[in-house]
Amino acid sequence: MGRDVAEKVSELSIEPITGALGAHVGGVDLTRPADAGLVAELEHLIAVHKVLVFTGQTDVGPSELVRFAKHFGAPETVPHPDHADYPGEPGVKIIEYDCSPHVVDQWHTDGATRADRRWLSFLQAVDVPPYGRDTLFADMEAAFEGLSPLLQDFLAGMNTQQSWGGQKPGAPPVVHPAVVTNKVTGRRALYVNRIYTTALEGLRPKESQLLLEYLKDLAFYPDYQMRVRWKPGTIAMWDNERTQHYVAQDKEYHRIMHRVMVQRR
Repeated sequence: MGRDVAEKVSELSIEPITGALGAHVGGVDLTRPADAGLVAELEHLIAVHKVLVFTGQTDVGPSELVRFAKHFGAPETVPHPDHADYPGEPGVKIIEYDCSPHVVDQWHTDGATRADRRWLSFLQAVDVPPYGRDTLFADMEAAFEGLSPLLQDFLAGMNTQQSWGGQKPGAPPVVHPAVVTNKVTGRRALYVNRIYTTALEGLRPKESQLLLEYLKDLAFYPDYQMRVRWKPGTIAMWDNERTQHYVAQDKEYHRIMHRVMVQRR
């Protein structure tokens, strides 16, 4: 599907957000169970656009959010080192930050520290400011395609080490490919991020450090980015294998979100 015009898929309205990635999806009521046809359409749309945004879902609660997410995989229910479970719904994590200006984020992808990297995230705005504190997303397929063919070939045969770092000091690192391929579109994406990627295997430490710094900086390119402007009831769904995200630290606010991560089938 092209990304230069609004699309119509069944009863859904699809409006691309940027030339790189992201789409607003209308015509969905997430308080109701999704049928197989809708799930298949959304699977196709997430393969094409990588980030889907649903607005006006103010009646969706934690149980409805989990029910929707389960159509795409198994929710992660293990405790998170930083985010508490929603009472009675261990698949829902409460992403809560106070208004301190010292709360900072870095470009990252959810799931990089798990043994299986195939994760979708579902994030719902609960208490957000009237403006500011957007979430930015970076298209790591576009980032990979912007590299020289020689560097693409070099990275395609490499593995990375990913680590929880200070979040889980005792957790061993996991190994993932530096480049992943989408089964639907055939496009390749760079699987490197600033928080969790610690090394490129097969290189000397200094070589790995220098190349990783260049690769991690690719998420900063505006050509590869989009923003989600949150309002209560907005829900974003994204593919962690092919994107990174970052919360803009442009406004002090006690921000509360609900997140579900599912391991894809």
